[in-house]
Amino acid sequence: MHKETNGNLDLLILTPYNLYYKYFESGYEVRGGIIMDAYVLKDMTWPEIEKAFETANVALIPIGAQEQHGFHLAEGCDSYRAEAFCSLLAKRAFPKVVVAPTINYGVSPHHMDFPGTITLKPETLIALLDDIVHSLTRHGIKKFLFINAHGGNSATISVAAEKLARAYDVEIAHTKFVDAAKDVINKEIDSTYFGHACEREISECLYMVPEIVRNNFIEKGDMNEDSFALKYMRSDFVKVVYQFKEITNNGNIGDGTKGSQELGEKIIEKSLDVLHEFIEDFSTSNR
Repeated sequence: MHKETNGNLDLLILTPYNLYYKYFESGYEVRGGIIMDAYVLKDMTWPEIEKAFETANVALIPIGAQEQHGFHLAEGCDSYRAEAFCSLLAKRAFPKVVVAPTINYGVSPHHMDFPGTITLKPETLIALLDDIVHSLTRHGIKKFLFINAHGGNSATISVAAEKLARAYDVEIAHTKFVDAAKDVINKEIDSTYFGHACEREISECLYMVPEIVRNNFIEKGDMNEDSFALKYMRSDFVKVVYQFKEITNNGNIGDGTKGSQELGEKIIEKSLDVLHEFIEDFSTSNR
């Protein structure tokens, strides 16, 4: 190990098993001469992770899906959004959280009429979360926040959280992250139906992962207005199981042409603010 000077900061160049960490006033961390501002497990070595666990006590688990998103969004949309959002949130909450690798599949049987969709059984998603939580508890993590980007996962994730929190005596919270920005969404979006490949999702993608947006193909949802499923889609007293082709011919709902990078920024930044505040409470709770 040897020392190098960079301005008014001394950087210690690391050799394996001989780790030294130094914090900038900004909260960034030097590891091996590399500036780190978030703990993302898939990008780290085990000695780096071991050191991260000294300050990080919450694991973020991004959960997405592989399913159709109309003509204008790549099918990995929910996974891209979940991973990108967790990376941003990890920077806000550094060094209190680590980000686990993204679960890139979800519960999507209602999209199977469109080519390319791959769905998990609810039991499979629960089993994946079980194995991930169990593994991380072995490394000392006792708090978990499941970050969901796909509405079709919500019921399954809720069951998994209840089951695993009690099975492993750990603290688990879960969120569909855009729900943290409901006030922004209610103010900015006026479509009767929205929530899939719509102006909200397009806007989030334009802000976080613009490369997955097919800008020349953005269109409104081609809705089946006489559909029984659509009639009860927004009901607050009953839920109807349906296939997406029952309610839309082109795979999306809402009006994607109203999406914008500016709207995406409002939604994502509000969600980050709210969930960062939650993590500050969650990470220090003694339950």
